[in-house]
Amino acid sequence: MLPGMFGRLGVIAAVFRSPVLRRLEAAYLIFAFGEWSTWVAVIVYAYERGGATEAGVVAFVELAPSVVGAPAVAGLGDRFPRARVLLGTYALQAGFMAATAAALGLAPPLVIYALATLSATAVSLTRPIHASLLPEVVAAPDDLTAANVVSGMAESIGMLIGPLGAAALIGIGGPAAVFVVSAAGAVAAVAAVVGIARSAHPRPGWTADGGSDLGRAMGSGDRRAPSGTRHLLGGLEAIWSDPRLRAVVAIASWATFLVGALDILYAVLALDLLGLEGGGVGLVGALGGAGAILGSAAALILVGRERLGVALAASGLLFGGGIAGIAVAPGALPAAILLVVAGIGSGLTAVGAQTLIQRLAGDDVMSRVFGVLQGVMMGAVALGALAVPVLIALFGNRAAFAVAGLSLPVAIALLGRAVISGDRLAVGRAAELRLLRGVPMLSPLSAPVLERLATSVVPIAAAAGTTIVREGDGGDRFYVVAEGRLDVTVDGRPVRTLGPGDGFGEIALIRDVPRTATVTAVEPATLLGIDRAAFIEALTGQPRSRAIASDLVDDRLAADASVS
Repeated sequence: MLPGMFGRLGVIAAVFRSPVLRRLEAAYLIFAFGEWSTWVAVIVYAYERGGATEAGVVAFVELAPSVVGAPAVAGLGDRFPRARVLLGTYALQAGFMAATAAALGLAPPLVIYALATLSATAVSLTRPIHASLLPEVVAAPDDLTAANVVSGMAESIGMLIGPLGAAALIGIGGPAAVFVVSAAGAVAAVAAVVGIARSAHPRPGWTADGGSDLGRAMGSGDRRAPSGTRHLLGGLEAIWSDPRLRAVVAIASWATFLVGALDILYAVLALDLLGLEGGGVGLVGALGGAGAILGSAAALILVGRERLGVALAASGLLFGGGIAGIAVAPGALPAAILLVVAGIGSGLTAVGAQTLIQRLAGDDVMSRVFGVLQGVMMGAVALGALAVPVLIALFGNRAAFAVAGLSLPVAIALLGRAVISGDRLAVGRAAELRLLRGVPMLSPLSAPVLERLATSVVPIAAAAGTTIVREGDGGDRFYVVAEGRLDVTVDGRPVRTLGPGDGFGEIALIRDVPRTATVTAVEPATLLGIDRAAFIEALTGQPRSRAIASDLVDDRLAADASVS
């Protein structure tokens, strides 16, 4: 575990010290501003032309293509380098936003709405690719949670400053000004990630043009590419086949349903319950956005935690409970406090759900899983907004808050057990899981596979001077160093020293050859042993792990050959 809050802050600092993560997160903040500001600009334009009816129809039309488009396009992230796909999404946004800005001054409304819809669809593609790229570029498991915290804060800040920026820009130059600034921001995002995209390598298991080469890393296997339909359905199949992943996606989607409902409930609270003027809607929304920023920052407490199921359930209860509490709030101040509480729960839920999905989804389907989630979330936002008038008609203004808010705790009660129980390991296994996740070739494994390895490892205590593996012997295990220090020799010559977190023994298992080196404990050591069958089975189903393992084998054999 990390040494308290100072350790967690250190992990956050590591995110900002990484040039790659720094550029990715900066681009994501720009993206969040553009997403929310252009959304407001289109709604304002439609409202001024045809009132609430036209604004509502336009909002639905903008969201609808993303329900299908996000899963389909996000699947490219499992075939091509994700950094390059991400670059493409930012470039599309820049182009469509610029075209929409030009159309707002020259074209008829239908053309404007068509271009705005294309812009919104391009925006919806960024989130799943960004989320699935982060596990590739972080250095350690704790860095992944920290990167998710920073991404959550960026998105929450975008929710706050995007509408505020839109309001200011509309006052200066109308909706077109919003699209001009957002297009410029998308160009800046392109500039931020272009270097990362240029250095990206083809996806493990695929050739540079996206063709299948699944047997390349291990030198065997089926080289046939999955059909287009099968590839597209891979994310849905992955979600449906794992009860934990299915439950997390459902909870995240229901939380997004509440976000959509809040877009309308903010107006109900400000205008009908608190009696504020029209500007009060923005103030109420800002309180929710401020709470989301605090919640994303508070997600720092999740860094270093192996068990996130309970935290996800608790944050969902906080989100839904805060909304439900507004139904009985006696005045403006209690309502404001509850809005902030709900926002905090929303921010925590978003970060916790994203981190759990990254752990549960295999790297080879992660982009498609997040693509499915993005599509479902877009539909959930639209349904949430449509549900509010129905709830008000059935239950009244105040009760609508209670029914909407309590729906999330009910969903957690029905689905949360799969997450909470499945997120737990047997006593003593959490430390082993954490150690295995830190091994580069094992870190891309999905959580179910990694946890099976954690439950099958054999702890081995070795006294100083003990030979763990001997050059020329057959290989039956892969080892991870938990404690102590070991020397590696080839033909009696030292080649490297191993310490906690290092793995060894993979060459004999992957290449099916005798041991190529001797490993000896130079001080009392504790090792985790993984039998050959379990090790090979885990890597066989994971292209990225196979590729990393194969590259590591090549590097070590080359290094050992140079020494001998």
